[in-house]
Parts: sequence; C-alpha cells; structure tokens
Amino acid sequence: MDKKRKGKKIEIDYIKCVWGLLCSLSSIDQERNNISLFNIIEQVTLPKNFFEKQLADKKDYIFPLPHEIVLCWKRTFDTSVFNEEIFADFKIKTVDPLGRVLQEILNPIKFPPNMKRLRVRFAMQGVLASEPGNYVHQIEMKVQNQKDFRKILEIPFEVVQK
Repeated sequence: MDKKRKGKKIEIDYIKCVWGLLCSLSSIDQERNNISLFNIIEQVTLPKNFFEKQLADKKDYIFPLPHEIVLCWKRTFDTSVFNEEIFADFKIKTVDPLGRVLQEILNPIKFPPNMKRLRVRFAMQGVLASEPGNYVHQIEMKVQNQKDFRKILEIPFEVVQK
C-alpha cells in the first residue's frame, strides 16, 4: 500500500461554482431556471475626493453603488447518482490591489434535491475601495464534508478614479 495515501481523508465536492460576475441587477426565473443579467460590471469609476477623504481619515469607506454578485453552481454528480439536498457555505472576500482583504462575507447555500444548477444572487449596497486599481471578489467554499474553505473562483473588477 502506498504510504502517502494511507489514512488520508478524501474530500468530495458535491457542487461546483461554474461562473460568477458583477452586475447592476439580475432576475432569476424560478419556473424555468433561467437568469437575466443587466449591466455587467467590469469597471467602477469613483470620484477623486472619495480616495482623498479616505487618505485624510485613514479609513476605508464604502462608496454607495448598489450591485449584485451572481454565482452559478452545479452538481458534480448526476441527480440519478446523488440527489440529496446539499448544504455548503461560501465566502466572498473583497481583495484590493495590494492584496489586503477589505471585507469578508459568509453565506450559506442550500442546493435542493432534483436541481442540477443553482443561481445565487448577493446584493451589495456599495463598493469598498482603498485605492484605484485591480480588485477581485474571491469566492471560497466549504461543503459539509470539508474542514476548511478553499478558493474556487475570482471575479475581477477595476476601480478607476475620475
């Protein structure tokens, strides 16, 4: 027997995050399991005085700009193989251009039986930005049988100063 494999616990992902994005608004048709996305966001323009105030106060502020983080999840096993309800947790971490985590939001997922794909929308009331540059919403997940969260997706967006 291979000594490296002896006693190692295998963690199984029952669900997988297929894609994620930022948009100003979305609508999910529960009957047909379709989604409509409005104004996909890849760049946010914030006023220069927003960053100047943060620098002067030595604090990070939220700029009021309502938007949504939309994630599409799918089962990794066909429903004929595994069709039970799945519970998991996911985190959204906002990471600034310097690699600092500005915020971390924990959310539960309940994946119903008989559903192959699940869309999740998370409403954000504003943008937390420390300086102009490239940001990411880092998505981490932990399913019931797992001990730790793992990074599974990054949603990039740029913050520019006007």
